Amino acid sequence: MQDSTPEPLRPNLFETLRDLAREGPVEVTVRGSCMAPRIADGERVRIAAARVYWPGDVVAFRAGDGRLRLHRLLGYRPWGRGIALVTQGDHCPCHDGAVPLDHLLGRIEEPVRLADRLRAVLAAVRLVLR
Repeated sequence: MQDSTPEPLRPNLFETLRDLAREGPVEVTVRGSCMAPRIADGERVRIAAARVYWPGDVVAFRAGDGRLRLHRLLGYRPWGRGIALVTQGDHCPCHDGAVPLDHLLGRIEEPVRLADRLRAVLAAVRLVLR
C-alpha cells in the first residue's frame, strides 16, 4: 500500500472503497516501509472516513500514480479552487505533492500519539516558513 509497486487502483475501485469507508471501516494490507515502525509492511489496518482530519492522523489516499498510499497528514494548503492535504510518510525525506480531498479514502482507526501530532504540526510550520 505505501512505497511498493502494486498495480494502480482503477478509479471505479477507489470510488467503491471510498463509499465503503464512509459506511464503516475497510481493512487493507500495508505494503512498504515509509510508515515503519509505526505501521509495518504486511500489517493490516482498518481505515474509515471521518468528518474532520487533524494533523498527525495517518490517512489513506489515492496518489497521483493511482496507487493507494498511507501517510501522515501534516496539514492543508490552497489548491486550485479548494484545499488539498499535505502528507508525508514518517520515513520519507520530503512531503508528498498536493492530495486533493476527493482522493482521500479515510484515516486509520488507531489512536495517534500526542508526539506524532506535534511532530506533524512542526513539519507543517517548517514547510510554511520555507
